Amino acid sequence: MQWGVNGHPITAYPGVDYGEQIALVAGMGATSYRVNVSHADQAPYLARLVEAAKAQGVVILPVLTPGVDLAGADPDQLRRAAHDFATALAARFKDDIPVWELGNELENFAILQPCETRDDGTVYPCDWGPAGGLGALDYFGPRWAKVSAVLRGLSEGIEAVDPDLRKAIGTAGWGHVGAFERMRADGLDWDISVWHVYGEDPEWAFARLAEYDRPIWVTEINHPLGSQDGEAAQAEGLRRMMLRLVELSGRFDLEAAHLYQLLDEPYWAPSFEALMGLVPPRALPGGGWRPLAPKPAYAVARAIMEEDSAGAC
Repeated sequence: MQWGVNGHPITAYPGVDYGEQIALVAGMGATSYRVNVSHADQAPYLARLVEAAKAQGVVILPVLTPGVDLAGADPDQLRRAAHDFATALAARFKDDIPVWELGNELENFAILQPCETRDDGTVYPCDWGPAGGLGALDYFGPRWAKVSAVLRGLSEGIEAVDPDLRKAIGTAGWGHVGAFERMRADGLDWDISVWHVYGEDPEWAFARLAEYDRPIWVTEINHPLGSQDGEAAQAEGLRRMMLRLVELSGRFDLEAAHLYQLLDEPYWAPSFEALMGLVPPRALPGGGWRPLAPKPAYAVARAIMEEDSAGAC
């Protein structure tokens, strides 16, 4: 199985050199760095990152999160904007980036809310919380049409440049398998099914995803809440989940997993988002950040990646 890690080098922690980030990725044995890209004018930053990664044997996995107005734009506008965005980036990087992840947890926008009407005309109970996403009816049709338009535009944009580029599409995990049912019904084209794992056992979800006859990539995995309940707890939780993925890869076509994430983001405190990293940074007096010594979870991840590579897990 290919191992990778997530980061936000284009949009976060200024002062941490791209080469230094890639060295931390490669140092744990990972060969892929998943990064978010939202605008075509970020291409120069992506180019620098790609070159830094190539120098250390790491491949960039861009997750395309177009900066569109899901609430305000109509589906046709969203589709065109997503298409143009994907085409611009794929045309420039098609020889260096073989896999493109399209959207990130976009289905959350369409999750059915209390009192909303399902596609079959029934009303979702007003005294319930948001729908669980398990079935196709757990998504509000008009909002899903916008999500589908973005995904279609991204997929068509990549294919217009090179149909051999692989397109990864998926959900936030949890119970959101119903989105795949809607994607298939809409005729969306994807090559890799994406899932996210934060503590829950994904076996049942992998069984459902296997029905779509595509390999599975877990593009986000970590101990729930990162190290908010302590660095030792994060290390142990991540160890259990990584070993579980290795085990499940023997039963399912699980090609890759990406840890979330490389560096803490202290500016999100007190939210757990501040502590999801494997490496804590410190703020510099004049601005910017510098990475500190890795957390125990980093060494745990490195050991499991080495064992998995050697077939010893």
